Amino acid sequence: MPNIMLIGNKAFWIGTVGSTVFLAVFVGLFVDLDTIGSVLNGANYAYVAPSLLFYFIAVWFRTARWKFLLRPLIGKPKKSIYSVVIVGYMANNLIPVRIGEVIRSYYLSLREECSTSSAFGTVAVERATDVLALLFFLGIAALMSISGIERAFGHISSEIPGGTLVMVMAALLPFIAVLSVVLIISISSKQTIIKFLGSVFGLLGNKYRGRGLAITDRLLEGLTVVNSLSDLIKVFAWSIPVWAAEAGMYYLIAMGFDLGSIFNTQIDFIAAILLFTAAANLAGVFPSTAGGWGPFDFFGAAALTAFGVQSEIAAGYALTVHVVVWLPPTVVGALLLILDGKSLTGLIQGAKESRQPIVNQGSAK
Repeated sequence: MPNIMLIGNKAFWIGTVGSTVFLAVFVGLFVDLDTIGSVLNGANYAYVAPSLLFYFIAVWFRTARWKFLLRPLIGKPKKSIYSVVIVGYMANNLIPVRIGEVIRSYYLSLREECSTSSAFGTVAVERATDVLALLFFLGIAALMSISGIERAFGHISSEIPGGTLVMVMAALLPFIAVLSVVLIISISSKQTIIKFLGSVFGLLGNKYRGRGLAITDRLLEGLTVVNSLSDLIKVFAWSIPVWAAEAGMYYLIAMGFDLGSIFNTQIDFIAAILLFTAAANLAGVFPSTAGGWGPFDFFGAAALTAFGVQSEIAAGYALTVHVVVWLPPTVVGALLLILDGKSLTGLIQGAKESRQPIVNQGSAK
């Protein structure tokens, strides 16, 4: 079993503890077994089937974005890489510490003339632009729903000069900060980045300096695909429909829980879904087990309760969304892997032998 291979990995145990803590807080704050049972029983799951169309549209946009990033490395792919993306998400859903990202990179190297390390560098770019897109959605949600902000932070905004406007600007600051960092990295030379990080890692000792620089060197090999502002804008532009489609999926499932009736306007409803999309998925930066159980559910439910949604409804909805996001790619990915004559265990072993540092160290979504 793949998990047995990770039993001695520190990141595995950190993720397990992280998920346990977040799930405990989630249950303690949002879950009443009797009430949440009635919420789940009363939901209309007919909306789940059409919502899956939006999910796989999002995967199509992810695939198109990855093809754009891979152009300098492999040109036009010899085979469709849609299945490679799905298999990567399946692996993330089944194996802790985000090893699915490395497995996706290794799987691509088996099908195309591309090293695992170079492919993994493009995945790192994807993750950076995902964060940017989600922070952008967070800012848009704030701009769309002034009433939602006042409901969530009214006691705070009333005491701050500028009130709601200041809160909106504060919501946009993370987006601006991350964008600035990504811009600096994209326009800086490899030597400049390594020199700077070498001095930073040096503060941790020679052991960590050498390991950190090894990881940095391998990542930068793939990061060279984004070496201009125009390239970064294009990748970011691909990321918007990725998350817009996924937000569409969440919106349809929310209709099954009749969440729209809770809000005064459709704009507030959409803003709440955008906030849920951003909060639940940005929660991937916290350590967790395979599939992100714990952080996704806690922060997603917390985002909705901030907009006035009853805690049990928010919890039931968050759990349902998580199951719907987790199950289809896991099943489809497993089937695609079988049809290709590959096994997840074999890909894990191959990725490990490719000497990607992330396999031994872990990462976060």
